Amino acid sequence: MPIPMPTPVLIAYGVFFFALGGCVGSFLNVVIWRLPHRGREIFYQQKRGPLTLSWPPSHCPVCDAPIRWYQNIPVVSWLSLRGRCATCGASIPIRYPLVELGTAGAFLALYLAYFGAHWRPGFVDLGHDWPALVEHLILIAALFAASAIDADYFIIPPSIPYLLFVLALLVNPWIDSPVIPRMETTSALANPTIAATLGVLLANGLMAVKVLPRSFAEEPQIGAAGATAAPAAESPPAEADCPTPSDDGRVAPPPKLTRFGISAAATGAVILATIICGIFCPAKASTLVGLCGAVLIFLIGVLPRDAGQTDVTDEVMEEISGPQVRQEVAKEGLFLGIPLALAIASAFIPWHLPASDPLERLLGTLLGALVGGGIVWFIRIAGTMAFNKEAMGMGDAHLLIGIGAIVGAPLIIVTFLTAPFIGILWAVVLLILGKPNVLPYGPWLSVAAIINLLVGSLIVGFYLAAILPT
Repeated sequence: MPIPMPTPVLIAYGVFFFALGGCVGSFLNVVIWRLPHRGREIFYQQKRGPLTLSWPPSHCPVCDAPIRWYQNIPVVSWLSLRGRCATCGASIPIRYPLVELGTAGAFLALYLAYFGAHWRPGFVDLGHDWPALVEHLILIAALFAASAIDADYFIIPPSIPYLLFVLALLVNPWIDSPVIPRMETTSALANPTIAATLGVLLANGLMAVKVLPRSFAEEPQIGAAGATAAPAAESPPAEADCPTPSDDGRVAPPPKLTRFGISAAATGAVILATIICGIFCPAKASTLVGLCGAVLIFLIGVLPRDAGQTDVTDEVMEEISGPQVRQEVAKEGLFLGIPLALAIASAFIPWHLPASDPLERLLGTLLGALVGGGIVWFIRIAGTMAFNKEAMGMGDAHLLIGIGAIVGAPLIIVTFLTAPFIGILWAVVLLILGKPNVLPYGPWLSVAAIINLLVGSLIVGFYLAAILPT
């Protein structure tokens, strides 16, 4: 059965969210390149200062010509300029429009999935349910940024998951929506959740005053593959190796891209498949395919490396398997032991929380963050102690803390369990193409979290039906 004809309201709002996503994607291009290097001193037009998300203004990294507003319209400007600088003719990477197009498509697909196909119950009227939608759109944007940075540098800046955690902490208690995580104050997990949260705060305080040791204290802030080099003033293509500064304080222009044709052809195929599905498939199927297609377009833009890039496999493996890895991760066990001990102790203390809707949503938010970060952290510690190699990065733990706070404990567990299958699919593609075989895990956690905004509740329902038959 074909998807029903959209109403004029759906079309109008769909155009709005598509345009909004394109603008957000344009901003993400700035965040993806500048955030890992923020604060580093750069030189631009006779001025020297720290790099920020707003300074220097957007300009060509080759000729320093400022980018006018009409040259910065998402996707459209890149097409009208034929992928080249209007002043010097330097190549503009296809990554930029693909990030913009992927973000625009994801915003549109999520809006239609919630309000057109009704994937999640409770989304009926945009005037009432917009806070939950906006929160999930921010989640998608943040996960896109984290995925691209992880793909480039094998790090996830803590500011991204912390932003998600703080957003959920401040907003979730006041959003009346079934998609907001919730836990009853009478639940057996309520007291341990409060106690574990206090334990995390206590452990951080002890680490701040150096009572608890900090693991990997000498670890560089920017990850593998020479990513500590200073960036260009304006975002050069992240597909290229990080450029190095010259004697005059400027940065050498990036090398030419070698995969434009493959990226463009793959993007066209995804768009065609999405359109065909939208015409002939039911509403739920078409919006799910639309969301998956938007995510795939984004991945096409940020994940594949060019043929001229360095394979960082050996360097990354050396980083995660140093001689002191077990000793360093053991310090994290001390940190984790404090909230765990308080959570266990709280189960034996007879104190009760008052019934309150905001408090129940706050508890659900805290439990999601604790479960998300705890799963990855436990596997990181256990795996590292067993194999003397970092089993998972702390950035992945931070990422699941932020995601878990937004989506809650059940969906974060589903996200963690489904992410490896998505990563395996991409690894098989890279194996067939003979590409470098080291992949960061952050993008697959992010993709799984985005897709599970729609299908995660179905997976939880199937699982519960299987283990709790009526």
